Amino acid sequence: MIEFNRPTGANRIEVSDLRVLHDLISAWESDQQAHVLIFAARGRHFCSGFDLRALLAEARSGEGGAADGSGGFETLANRIEGTRLITIAAIGGPVMGGGTDLALACDFRLGTPRAYMQMPAAQFGLPLYSGALQRYVSRLGLNWAKYLILSASRANADEMVQMGFLGRLVEADDLNDECLRLATELASMPGKPMSAMKQGLNAAAVGNGNSDCIRKLLGGAFDGNIISSRIARARTNRSNQRRGYHD
Repeated sequence: MIEFNRPTGANRIEVSDLRVLHDLISAWESDQQAHVLIFAARGRHFCSGFDLRALLAEARSGEGGAADGSGGFETLANRIEGTRLITIAAIGGPVMGGGTDLALACDFRLGTPRAYMQMPAAQFGLPLYSGALQRYVSRLGLNWAKYLILSASRANADEMVQMGFLGRLVEADDLNDECLRLATELASMPGKPMSAMKQGLNAAAVGNGNSDCIRKLLGGAFDGNIISSRIARARTNRSNQRRGYHD
């Protein structure tokens, strides 16, 4: 689990955090036994996005998207989207600005009734970076993406479920347990095929799901021995269940 821990600052991401987060993700990726990564947060907010002071410094310097500024933040979001790990965002409260993109970069998003989201970039005259635009459209659809980004409107938890930002709502006290339950379920499945299908699904969302590299990736994840053993195990379990039922 990676936990955002700047609760007095609404869990904003500062420039110095970018390398730390990359290193943490790398550490999880290097563990071949790890298949699932949860992003959680302390305090009332999930994440309020990138430090606005760094964005202001970029604007004044005329170097928007610099490597250590919003461009670095986009690279982080792209990294979360592209990791081989299956990712879960535990959204216990408000998620704002670039934090919404970090959440959208995750594969699963569970939230609580006290969650809400807002992308205020348009209010500041800040052109949102292309990776976020793509994720908003591919995850939520064009109409919702335009509404949320161009009007900078706030969406409550129920609306987040309706648009697909959240997979489902759970009570605040149950959020961590539900995320761990989902993580355990996902981790019980063979990791390589899961990762390959994740990459294929993400590619399909932007029209590249039938590319040669995706076909190769999926083919490389095919392991007949694993498939046979898991099918045999499932058959045995079903047979045992039937016998137990009739007994």
